[in-house]
Amino acid sequence: MRIALLGGTGNLGKGLAMRFALLGHEILIGSRREEKANSKADEYRREVGGGLNIKGMVNEDAAKNCEIAFLTIPWEHAIETARMLRHVLSGKIVVSPLVPMKRSGDIFVYASNTSAAEMVASTLQESVVISALHTIPATRFANLRERFDWDVPVCGDDEEAKKLVMNLISQIDGLRALDAGPLSNSRLVESITPLILNLVHKNRIPEAGVKFL
Repeated sequence: MRIALLGGTGNLGKGLAMRFALLGHEILIGSRREEKANSKADEYRREVGGGLNIKGMVNEDAAKNCEIAFLTIPWEHAIETARMLRHVLSGKIVVSPLVPMKRSGDIFVYASNTSAAEMVASTLQESVVISALHTIPATRFANLRERFDWDVPVCGDDEEAKKLVMNLISQIDGLRALDAGPLSNSRLVESITPLILNLVHKNRIPEAGVKFL
């Protein structure tokens, strides 16, 4: 599958790029600057080794040429980027791992009355938006030496698209995608991220994911 990682130059984008590439998918690393995208694509290829299919390009070209796109963009820029790309993302599945949060003193708080996924869906009205991957510890995920066992709640209103995304995520060793209901449930899932970060910070524990037993 041809997968675009829009803004795929951070740790979540890196982890997805390398792990999906190792599974045989074609990866398009998107960035606002082509030079940065190419540099990161080179870096990811070196880390995984071999001739895996990871290419760098500007976000618009990555969105135009993909079959499915992941918005691995900092929250502050995500909605504007989605608005700029809505014409090339029309008719495509777009996965939102976005979490609107901020720091308040020494804690993280969820910073929206509406889920990021619903805001993306409102912006990309001609796309199918699925939310997932909010609780993945990005630094650990970007390290191919890490071994993990994490669950990934997935929300969406299009059942076929949701199943496709769940299958794609579950291909990654150590991840189990779980159906978390409609897109309106995304706020519940997104708000787990600041909770996890507060637990990690307050209790001085390593980056943590979630597992439902």
